[in-house]
Amino acid sequence: MLKAISFLLVLLSVSLFAQQSEGFIKTAFNALQSGDSKSAVENYSKSIEIKKDYAPAYYGRGLAKYNLEDYDSALDDFRKTLDLDPNYFESFYSIGIILTKQKDYANAIKNLSNSISLSSSYPEAYYARGNVYFYQKNWERALQDYNKSISLLPTYGLPYYARAVAHKELGHKKDALKDFDKYLQLNGNKDKLQKEVERLIKEIEESDKD
Repeated sequence: MLKAISFLLVLLSVSLFAQQSEGFIKTAFNALQSGDSKSAVENYSKSIEIKKDYAPAYYGRGLAKYNLEDYDSALDDFRKTLDLDPNYFESFYSIGIILTKQKDYANAIKNLSNSISLSSSYPEAYYARGNVYFYQKNWERALQDYNKSISLLPTYGLPYYARAVAHKELGHKKDALKDFDKYLQLNGNKDKLQKEVERLIKEIEESDKD
């Protein structure tokens, strides 16, 4: 009887810890959604103290740290996520984004490619990898990734902007103008790029007059 009671107390304790962990996760997620990244870090950390092997908690905390521009610590959390779940393609993507910011382009491409290999229908990863190729002035590879991103999600505006700039660099003026127009149709000034797009369009149009 005592053994049965003891076992029941263990189960109740485990259940209580699980509920506490879930509560912190929900609070952290809501904080992340509302833009309170500091609170999100605190609550994800509390959840991790209770349940140290839950990959989404590390990933969520990594996102919150990224928002706070604590990039090195965010990388640690994203890598811990992958230690726990090697198929967490979003974590490869997030690592790739940070490494791009840090100009570690070779490893950025490696991580973004890993993300794509795990989820080939992720347009953001193709766009992000295209940007790395763009920064390397590998225009053709950049165009391939922008094309793939757009084919997966034709309403995704940013790849049109990036592809237009790549076309401009290659001297493909008509293609560049077409993509700039499409970008403005989709995103307008949502990304604060409208003035820049209009400047680039004017630059192309004036170059045709020469």
